[in-house]
Amino acid sequence: MKRAHKHCLIPLVLLLMIAVGVLLSVNSGYAKIPYPTVFQSLLQPGSGEVSVVVVQFRLPRITLSLLCGMGLALSGCVMQTVTGNPLADPGILGINAGAGFAVMLFLAFFPALHIRTMVFQPIFAITGGLCTIGILYLFAKRKGKLHPAYFLLGGVGLAALFSSFMLMMAANMDNSSYQIVARWLAGNMWGTSWYQVKALLPYLLLLLPILFTRMNVLDILTLGENPALSLGVRVETERRLLLFASVALTSVCVSVSGGISFVGLVSPHIARRLIGGRHRILMPVSMLFGALMLLLADTLGRSAFQPREIPVGIVSSVLTAPYFLFLLRKRF
Repeated sequence: MKRAHKHCLIPLVLLLMIAVGVLLSVNSGYAKIPYPTVFQSLLQPGSGEVSVVVVQFRLPRITLSLLCGMGLALSGCVMQTVTGNPLADPGILGINAGAGFAVMLFLAFFPALHIRTMVFQPIFAITGGLCTIGILYLFAKRKGKLHPAYFLLGGVGLAALFSSFMLMMAANMDNSSYQIVARWLAGNMWGTSWYQVKALLPYLLLLLPILFTRMNVLDILTLGENPALSLGVRVETERRLLLFASVALTSVCVSVSGGISFVGLVSPHIARRLIGGRHRILMPVSMLFGALMLLLADTLGRSAFQPREIPVGIVSSVLTAPYFLFLLRKRF
């Protein structure tokens, strides 16, 4: 198949799969609703039971799954290029744990805040994520160069450190708070409302243009540091900006969805194998794969063991961890 045809066909197929996934997801869960009734509740939303279930519970959850999947996948794609490490992932590098620890501090200091104030939660998450990447950047830089191996190992260490801090804090909470935090740490879309979507959207609208306007810079960075410098790219400045934007994007997603692993690692790899490494097409295709992956994980988590529900972070790890092990074996 010609490359141009592939670049058009694969995104269209992914969009079609996402559309089918949304239709399946909107009718997944404990209450089965006929599709004509679902469409009627969408066209004429009201205060009836069906309308509340579809519009106020399932649609926000589906929307958040798609947005967080896209955000995590795009962050992983950018991090892999900037760090020069194909195994880079927000979870492996400790960004998820750092952002999660900051959010737990927020919840500990402001436990009685109403759900509407969760607009401040992403700010704490971004602060935690940026502190993590700052420590990691200083650790991985040797003689003016960024070493991918140090970056990865430092991230694993920081992830373990922040995870232990979170467990210590969770152990000192009362039972009701612990249940909420435990679900959130596992990566959970349960209880999602339009407030979480509204809290996430402004940051997406701000950060996505920053990353997409640097697609050509990312292509040049794949050549290596010295070729990029010879082509006039301010490598250090661009690297810091790209890391800042990708970490902020990850942190915001973590603040509303909890810890979700491997989506940012696996999605760019699958996209790269299918359509190549040009970021002009790699970035949007990675986002579509991430959205589809998280939507599938959430739908399976809701429907596989009814009436019980499995957190989306656990399902996504089960689905994607084998591919991570395959990449690890192939690389080393």
